[in-house]
Amino acid sequence: SSYEMYQYILNFEDVMMETYLKRYTFLKKEEIEKVLKEHNEHPELRIAQKTLAKEIITFIHDEESYNSAVKISESLFSGNIKKLSLKEIEEGFKDVPSFQFNRCALIDLLVDNKIASSRREAREFLAAGSISINGDKVSDEAMIVDDSFAIEGKVIIVKKGKKKYYLGLMK
Repeated sequence: SSYEMYQYILNFEDVMMETYLKRYTFLKKEEIEKVLKEHNEHPELRIAQKTLAKEIITFIHDEESYNSAVKISESLFSGNIKKLSLKEIEEGFKDVPSFQFNRCALIDLLVDNKIASSRREAREFLAAGSISINGDKVSDEAMIVDDSFAIEGKVIIVKKGKKKYYLGLMK
């Protein structure tokens, strides 16, 4: 998908960017030099990787697919999951562990779906602020998770820690 391609390209090593931009884009020499100069001044912004991703994804898919990939990525890393459509969530989370659930207490949701190995561990995660649902931190173990949390009435995204995501599907 365009999202997977975007994430793959963003992780390319800096040392390969000049070669990749020359080989896999239709950018002019001056444009590539400008991108590389900006990239070298601020490598943390990954300007070269983002430029390469845009060129490749818009060539293979289209600009709309590229924009969707950027939106999914930014939403995931900023915690603004609620801004995503159901289609974008399905694309961005197709490889994360998923589970089905009905209305239940938060602690049961965490333990029953192996997000936490025990009630004690679930309480520790909640107390530490390590659990969020759809980008919002949660801490009340007795909180009832139901369809009011579901995006488009269908899914919730549970995040544990900084990078571990789970996709919850309403039964």
